[in-house]
Amino acid sequence: MTSEPPLDTARHIRYWQRCFRSLLPHHYVSNDSIRLTLGFFIVAALDLLSSPSSYSEPPRDPLKASLITPDDRKRLRAWVLSLQHPQGGFCGSPHHVLPEKYATEWDPINNVESARDPANANIAATYFALLLLGIVADDDGSSAFEGVHRIKTLRWLKKLQRDDGSFGEIIDEDGYVGGGRDMRYCYLAATIRWALGGPEAGEDFDVDVLAAHIRRGQTFDGGVAESSTHESHAGYAYCAVAALSLLDHANPNAATEPNRYLHAGIPSVSSLVHFLACRQFDYLDPIIDGENAESPPDLSTLTLSDTPITAGFNGRLNKAADTCYTWWVCGALTMLGEGRVVDRSPARKFILEKVQHLIGGFAKHPGGPPDVYHAYLGLAALATMAGEDVAGKEEGLGKFDPRLCISREASERVARAREALLAPPEDESDDEDWGYDTEKIKQELNWDEMQDKIKRLEDKWKAEGKVPMLEMDKWNPYDPPNIDDLAA
Repeated sequence: MTSEPPLDTARHIRYWQRCFRSLLPHHYVSNDSIRLTLGFFIVAALDLLSSPSSYSEPPRDPLKASLITPDDRKRLRAWVLSLQHPQGGFCGSPHHVLPEKYATEWDPINNVESARDPANANIAATYFALLLLGIVADDDGSSAFEGVHRIKTLRWLKKLQRDDGSFGEIIDEDGYVGGGRDMRYCYLAATIRWALGGPEAGEDFDVDVLAAHIRRGQTFDGGVAESSTHESHAGYAYCAVAALSLLDHANPNAATEPNRYLHAGIPSVSSLVHFLACRQFDYLDPIIDGENAESPPDLSTLTLSDTPITAGFNGRLNKAADTCYTWWVCGALTMLGEGRVVDRSPARKFILEKVQHLIGGFAKHPGGPPDVYHAYLGLAALATMAGEDVAGKEEGLGKFDPRLCISREASERVARAREALLAPPEDESDDEDWGYDTEKIKQELNWDEMQDKIKRLEDKWKAEGKVPMLEMDKWNPYDPPNIDDLAA
């Protein structure tokens, strides 16, 4: 490894600290609805670059050695919890969070609370929120999920599953499950289920039909798509393998049924491994036309050797090399126990020599600017290719969990948070741990009067030809208007 390019850790730390401490470039403005996702990549990268296993010698005080300070951890935790929807799930941005009295309504028929704005919570934001809470936990992780509406979130998650086993992204105001049917949502659902202990809480979704849906996604070339008639995709392959791996991880009979769901969901594992291995190919710099065109290669330097100099990965046949697919492919192969089929040396050269940027971070393609998505997955790819071999360790990066796509230490904190949820309560009570006295809360909020005011306001808007939900979306959640003034 001495002759190969090293990871310039200091450069990447500066890049991620700029992303964390200052404003992101204006190109991210249109991504404000996924602000939580952007925050995950930034914080997870800082954690990976300063986790205990990233040091040559483990630090005495991991929290002090971390690039995420104790104050930052408290602030980030409060921010993530502020994005939680009162009826389960998390919102992707503060601009999707309404005050609870505007986000919740009383269903007198079923005598339960229901979401007035169900589409604001989404499955991706919930996944990133739970992992972020594990990353920023300032203890061993046991208290990471304190404050999370566990039961409500699991019940909300169940509603996102369709009859064919697939999962959507949101539930709209009419109860319709919106979003695609591809493997990304399957993976997100499996992660949330495992993290919050869905089976143990008695709020599980149908895992067998989920595995059957994934099974139908393997295509003729061994890859995985949304269905067998769609184009296979390395990213979907990772999501399918990770989802099935998490189902196996939560299987109480794992000792007697090893890899039950993996074999149930992937008809031909060997064909999938072949498809993923074929995503790595020799990378050649493009020849530029014009006066400054590069000279064609000297034929005398060509060799019959099968060893590539630089190799990238693509996600589909005949596509260009892309940084993120180094991660999607390596992550999937590692979970399948076939990480050795990746030629690490030329893959590292592609990442470190072709897409590593002068200011830090990694670009999508050679010559492009860095972005937080590809910059994080570039680090994830390097850490994953290093594996568990101490001799092959990627200097400056910690150990990595390919199932959750976070550092090994953060993954262990998430696991402890899960264990804390599953532990029996110290004080037994006849009441459910998530319940509370509904009538008392309604009285404190002056609920009936508030609902009457909102109903009058909705009628007024409808009479004016306006859509009530769109009008409420315009409100500043931190400074809502006076309903009496509006309804007058």
